[in-house]
Amino acid sequence: MTPEQRRAIFDRVVDRWAQRGFQFETSPIFRASVDDWIEGRISIQDLKQRYSEFLRTQSYRASGLPPTATEF
Repeated sequence: MTPEQRRAIFDRVVDRWAQRGFQFETSPIFRASVDDWIEGRISIQDLKQRYSEFLRTQSYRASGLPPTATEF
């Protein structure tokens, strides 16, 4: 899959979310991971893993507890 195809997929997902009234994740940290996937530097599985770690880190920050793993 080319970077252009990955970008088109990502743009479609973001557009679908917007049409349903939701905002896709805008964090520059997460978007950098999306760019890594678009450019083919990481797999979609790696992107999913990074997003899970990102969400976990955000949850820790919101709770005021220190993260137990490397912060995303």
